[in-house]
Amino acid sequence: MGRWAVFATDAASPPGFEDESLSSLLEQVARARRSPVFAAVANPEPYAARGMWTMQVADDARIDLATFSLAGKRMASIRHSITSARRAGLETVPWSSDVAVGVEGVSTEWLAAKRGGELGFTLGRFDRAAMGTVDCRVAVDAAGAVIGFITWRTYDDGRGRVLDLIRRGSEAPNPTIDFLIGESLLEFAQSGIRTASLGAVPISRGSLAERVYPTVSLRRYKEKFAPAWDPLWLIAPSRRRAPAALMSIGRAYCPGGLTRAIRRNA
Repeated sequence: MGRWAVFATDAASPPGFEDESLSSLLEQVARARRSPVFAAVANPEPYAARGMWTMQVADDARIDLATFSLAGKRMASIRHSITSARRAGLETVPWSSDVAVGVEGVSTEWLAAKRGGELGFTLGRFDRAAMGTVDCRVAVDAAGAVIGFITWRTYDDGRGRVLDLIRRGSEAPNPTIDFLIGESLLEFAQSGIRTASLGAVPISRGSLAERVYPTVSLRRYKEKFAPAWDPLWLIAPSRRRAPAALMSIGRAYCPGGLTRAIRRNA
């Protein structure tokens, strides 16, 4: 992004070589005459030790699947949603050519309501040709019509899942997305997957920021699944350069422009 090298998270590294990998990455960025900015890292200490500026910007909603269940007061609304969805005849099916047209239709309808279009960078975008490469869970009603879908991506050498796309049609019952996520988490837990992330939620920065990305309602929604919240940190070369670093991240997330993104949720 211009003079900036924008990274979504920490430098990729084999276990035990994190410090060497970060040093190597920063050297490559310097040789390219770029300034590094990291959008969301889990551990700010290696960056602070190098004199870089750090600020907590988000929390990752993490589910420990070893202990996950639908029992308990905190999970009552999800239990109710799943029961209601099943009673209404909803089912979850995997991505296949049989549901491809319906899934694309739901995505197109969803996008039509978002005047700023799709965000990007760490967020996926719908690509029918690539849907077979992700774990796509599709909700169909009693008549077999597609009413919503979610996608999960794999990380930690297959031991983790992270939620990506979430889309539902205008006629979908309210429990549709709860149903898809809840059923996915139960299946992951039963298959021995260790962790699932519902994705990061930025810390609210006021009404203008909320128009770009509605963090308050998003955090409230994810809290229904009783996650642990792990802090994520922005890393910039210095405090003085933080505003420019933030602008570069904004441009990475909003390929259609920041002004268009502000209109997205106006």
